[in-house]
Amino acid sequence: MSDLILEIVEGSEAGRQLPLDAVVDIGREPSLALHLDADTQVSRRHARISVQGGQVVAEDLGSTNGTYVNDQPISSPRALSPGDKVRVGLTVLELRTKQQVAARPSAVQVRPALTAVGNDVLLQVPEAQLAPVGNVSPEGPIATAQPAPPPPPEPQPGGPGFRAQETPPGFVPAEVIGDPQAESDYGAISRWVDVTVKTQQKVAVFAMISAAALAVVIYFGLT
Repeated sequence: MSDLILEIVEGSEAGRQLPLDAVVDIGREPSLALHLDADTQVSRRHARISVQGGQVVAEDLGSTNGTYVNDQPISSPRALSPGDKVRVGLTVLELRTKQQVAARPSAVQVRPALTAVGNDVLLQVPEAQLAPVGNVSPEGPIATAQPAPPPPPEPQPGGPGFRAQETPPGFVPAEVIGDPQAESDYGAISRWVDVTVKTQQKVAVFAMISAAALAVVIYFGLT
């Protein structure tokens, strides 16, 4: 297994390569084979990558932030293959073969430079450096004044109001209105019609009651 190499592909020591012959302990302790003192997220004794029975195995040594293989946390020894990545803290290591290294000397990916943002980015800008702005109310820009709508017209005397204009009753003939004799005769006729209608209503009600009683008698007589 001497043809295997561990390369740091992410972290403060990206590009560093270490041959994997037997056991490589990783952590911030100075005596370890892979000493990562610049990574504050790494425990003193964080993880171990070793060769066991012809197979490469990664295991966590009880670290505070855990050990990840291909972005998956491990709780027991995990077998590795060339191309697999192991993350401890903020450092990522990739298992590579010498053939891979010969074809591509480094697996570190070039990342675009990011603009550093200081703690003063959120400081309030002095008022003198601000551009002048127009008058702005708390609720938004002041709208242009619009002319007030004209008041509603006053109701004219004799004109339509809330009361509807009175009209003669539709049941009174037009020729009767204004003629005392005709109005007197019409009043007598109206009273006679009123009495006649009431009598007809009483007769109709009595007839309905009688018909209902007869229907009941016939029903129970047949049963």
